[in-house]
Amino acid sequence: MIKVITPVGTSVFDNYLKENTNEDFRSIYIQIKENKYQADDLDKETKRREIEKALNEKWFRKNINASAEIKGLTKLKEQLKGDFYIYLLYSDTAISRLAAEILQNAITYYENLKNSQVEIRKIERLQIGDREEFIKGMTNLIKIIYDIAQGYWENIIINITGGYKATIPYLTLLGQINKCSIYYIFENTNTLIEIPYLPIDIKWDFFDKYWEYIEKVEHPKSHPKDDLPRCFLENFKFLLVDEIISGKTYVSLNPLGEIFWRKYKSRYFIFYAPEDVYIDIEKQKNIQEIIISKFYKNEIRRNKTEIKNNHLVYDDGNNPYRVFYFGKDEDIYIYKTFESHNEYERYLKEFKFDDNLREQIIINSKLYKKEVHNV
Repeated sequence: MIKVITPVGTSVFDNYLKENTNEDFRSIYIQIKENKYQADDLDKETKRREIEKALNEKWFRKNINASAEIKGLTKLKEQLKGDFYIYLLYSDTAISRLAAEILQNAITYYENLKNSQVEIRKIERLQIGDREEFIKGMTNLIKIIYDIAQGYWENIIINITGGYKATIPYLTLLGQINKCSIYYIFENTNTLIEIPYLPIDIKWDFFDKYWEYIEKVEHPKSHPKDDLPRCFLENFKFLLVDEIISGKTYVSLNPLGEIFWRKYKSRYFIFYAPEDVYIDIEKQKNIQEIIISKFYKNEIRRNKTEIKNNHLVYDDGNNPYRVFYFGKDEDIYIYKTFESHNEYERYLKEFKFDDNLREQIIINSKLYKKEVHNV
């Protein structure tokens, strides 16, 4: 299965208006676009039906120029073998969401795309009207792409034909760093261009040295600038952005920083644990192997987790190995591990997970990392 990541813009509306005189369509389109409604505001917009009625099967059928996204996807399918799982990523605007919902349905009208699976996702805060919001939105876009890839970049294609042009440099760099395919079609041509991979020399030793500080400022976190070492701020100044909160300067990773950090982090599982629990893990070879080969993967962890006495328990299957954990934002806290079923049962009966236990674990935990397998 080839995962095709496709940012969504507004070309489907613009292309329709180039070939059709429909003043009602034009008026509604301009109203939604220029009023800068957010994506969730589309639910209140009743006039959208006029646009959806015009952009029907008749408009799309055999019309690969219906939108930049459709053109890119059909050309990709002509060139590549294999089933497509298409991700239509729309910005946090009503007009981009409307385009994504229309395109999700329209893909079924194209013979070489109709069997593709299609999923649409919103990129929170991504818009181009405000620089700070764009940076936060771009960071969310990067996070979603890493979540989709799950470390398997050989199955990822980024189709940058649609969407905001301002995202292209970031997406190109993201693709280069992770060695995934990036495709683009120039406007008014039918030529599909694959952006070639260029070797990039990244000084990962800086990340090895400062990873604990980077973790403090990864999205959506920020950290007081005065509390961070000057050497870290100097070495990473091109990957950081300042933000004033209540009159105080905080630091967080900018979109470039997120791209590099998530690439570095994909080699490791970074987690919190009380020191005594980490010492136990170091003695438990089976638990260590589970953590670095399975538990660190979000999807596997979710699928193997059960709720027992209010605890989240990773159950490895037909064996006695269990991991007790919880999440806080994107952070994972491991607070108990077992290789003995009897000890696991005793702990489960004696301790119920509640807010007090959670807070105690957070206070007593330190940050650790382990190199993972299968990346």
